[in-house]
Amino acid sequence: MKELLALLIFLLTYAIIAIQKIPRVHISRAAGALIGAVAMPLVGVLTPQEAYSAIDLDTLIFLLGMMILVAHLEIAGFFELLELWILKRARTRRELLFLVVASSGLLSAVFMNDTICLMFTPVLVRLTQRLQLNPVPYLLGLVMAANAGSVATPIGNPQNMLIALRSHVSFLDFVSALAPIALLSLSVIFVGILLVFRRDLQGGLNALVDLPEYHELPVQRGLLTVGLLTLGLFLVLLFWGTPPQWAAIICAALLLVLASNRPRRALQHVDWTLLLLFSGLFVVMRGVESVSLLDRLVESLGPWLKGSRLEALGFLAGVALVVSNLVSNVPAVLLLAPIVVRAGMGTESWLALAMSATLAGNLTIIGSAANLIVLEIAAQRGVHLGFWTYLKVGLPVTIATLMIGTAWLMLIS
Repeated sequence: MKELLALLIFLLTYAIIAIQKIPRVHISRAAGALIGAVAMPLVGVLTPQEAYSAIDLDTLIFLLGMMILVAHLEIAGFFELLELWILKRARTRRELLFLVVASSGLLSAVFMNDTICLMFTPVLVRLTQRLQLNPVPYLLGLVMAANAGSVATPIGNPQNMLIALRSHVSFLDFVSALAPIALLSLSVIFVGILLVFRRDLQGGLNALVDLPEYHELPVQRGLLTVGLLTLGLFLVLLFWGTPPQWAAIICAALLLVLASNRPRRALQHVDWTLLLLFSGLFVVMRGVESVSLLDRLVESLGPWLKGSRLEALGFLAGVALVVSNLVSNVPAVLLLAPIVVRAGMGTESWLALAMSATLAGNLTIIGSAANLIVLEIAAQRGVHLGFWTYLKVGLPVTIATLMIGTAWLMLIS
C-alpha cells in the first residue's frame, strides 16, 4: 500500500510541476512540491522525522549564499553596467550576436544562468527595439548561451550545485571536465542562430555609444567594490578546497555585515520559491526511495546503466533530455540523481548528468527556468518568442551539443 501511495504522490507532484496551465487550478511548481512533501508523511509513507532529515541543508545553504552574493552585485548595478559596456562595442549585427552569446555564456558560469537572463533581457530588448532589429535571434542567443555557459562550473545553475554536492566532485575537476563542453556549445549556438536568422543578421548597426542608459546607470561604487572583492574571496575559497556550501554562506554573511546598510533589500532578491521547490522535492524523492521504487527502476534499467561506457552515458543523456523537457531540469536532476547513486555509477556519470540536464534546457521553451524568464520579460515588452521559432534553433543545437558533450566525456574518462 505504501508503494502505491508513494508512487501516486510522486506522479501527481511531477504532473503539477510539468503542467502549469490546468484550468481553474493555479498551483506553482514550488507549491506543488510542498504539497507532495506534506503528503508523504501525512499518508504514512515517511515519518515526520524522516521528512525533516530528507531536506539537504548543504544544497539549500549553498544556493542561499550564492543568491545573497549575486543580489548585492545586482543592487550595485554590476550587471547592467557590464552588459551595456560589452554591447557598446558592437559594430555589426553579427558582432552584436557574438557579444551577446559570449558575455551571457561566460558570465553564467559564475553568476548562474537565471540571474544573467533576468538582468540582461530588459537591456537587450530595449537595445534591439531602439536599433529597429528583430530581437528574437538575440534573445535566443542570450538564453541558450546562458544555459550552455552554466554547464562549465558547479555554481552555474542550481542543478549543477546539487550534483557537485551529491557527487563530491571537486571544483577544479568539474570545471576542467565541463568547461570545454560549454565553450564548444557556445560556438554551436552562435553558428546555429546565424544559419537560421541569416537575413536578420546582415548589415551594420548605429553606434551605441550615446545610449542614455549607459550614462544614467545608478551604480553604487562602494557596494560594487566590496561585492567584487567578496566574489574573488569566494572563488579563492573554492579553489582552496573549502566545501562549496561553507564558502558561499561565509561570503554571504560577510557581505551582509560589510556591504549592506539595509540587509532586507538583499534578502528580498533571494529566490525563496526555488529553495521551497528543492526542499519539497527532496522529501518527495525520499518517499520514493523509502519504498524501494528506485531500486526496482534501477534493476529494470540495469542493462543500459551498467553496459558499456558509451551506452551508459548516452542513455543517461537521453533520459535527462526527455525528463528535463517534461518537468524542467532542476526537478529532473532531483529525480535522476538518486538513480545514479543506486546504480553505483562513477564521476563521469555525474558529469554527464550535469552536462545533459543543462544542455537539454535548450531544446524547448519549457526546458529550463531561464527560458521562461526570458519569455516572460520579453512578452511584457511586446516581444513574442514562439514555441516553434525556439524549437527551430533549439532542436539542432541541443542534439549537436549533447553529442559533443558525450563524446568529450568519453574522450577524457
